[in-house]
Amino acid sequence: MKTLDADWLTRDWIDAEYKKYVVLAYLQAVRQRFDDQKLCPDIPELRNHYEASLRFRRGKGTLNSAFPKRVSGISGPPPRIEYKSEHTDDPFMAEMDSIVDFALPRFNQMLTEGQQLWQDIAATLTLEPVGLLPIKPAEGYLFLHFRRGYETAIYQFTLTLYADRVPGGRLVRFQFIDRVRRGLTTPFESLKLDLIRRYTHLPNPATYRLESEHPYPEEETLLPIAQQLIARAVA
Repeated sequence: MKTLDADWLTRDWIDAEYKKYVVLAYLQAVRQRFDDQKLCPDIPELRNHYEASLRFRRGKGTLNSAFPKRVSGISGPPPRIEYKSEHTDDPFMAEMDSIVDFALPRFNQMLTEGQQLWQDIAATLTLEPVGLLPIKPAEGYLFLHFRRGYETAIYQFTLTLYADRVPGGRLVRFQFIDRVRRGLTTPFESLKLDLIRRYTHLPNPATYRLESEHPYPEEETLLPIAQQLIARAVA
C-alpha cells in the first residue's frame, strides 16, 4: 500500500516538481483505495497531512515576523515607511511555499471525499444491541454480519478510559474471536449465550450486531466505522 511519510515535505531534496509528483502519486493511490471502498488508514493519514500542512503555513507566518525587516519604500500621505522581511526572498522557503500551496487543497479535497464516503457507507449499516445491555457496557462482543451471507465474524471489543478526538471520548479496540456460519433459524442471541459459556470472564457482555447490505472491506472500512458507532452508542 502506497503511503506518504509524515516528513514527506522535508525528506530527501526540496524540489517543487518532485514533491508535487510525490503528492499526486500518493493521492492517486488513495483514490484507488476509495474506489475499492477502503477507508482506513487513508482518512486518518490524510487528516494528519492536511493539518500538518496548515500548521506549516501558519508557522511560516510566525517565522517571517521574527526575521529582520528592511525598508522597502515610503507611502503616503501621511508618510508611512513600509518594511519587507529579508526572509521573503529566500528561494528555499519559496520552494516550500509552492509545495504546500499545491498539496494543501488537494489533501483537503481528498479528505472531504473520504469523509463523505464514510458517511455514505455508515448510513447503510445497522447497529443494534443483542439482548439486554449492561449498565456499564465497557466491553463485549460485536457480530459483523452481511445480510446476503451466512457468515458472521465475531470480535471482542474493549473501550479505553479516554481518547482525544473520538466520539464520546473513548476509543474502541477490537480483537478477532471467531468466524461462524449461522443458519436462518440461528438467532444472534444463541451466539451470545455460546460466547458467555466459552468465555466466562465476560458473564454479562455488551453485545452488538452490525449488519451490512454490501460486502464492504472488513478491516479497512467496517471495523473503523463500527468503532465510531459503538463509541457513540455507549457514550
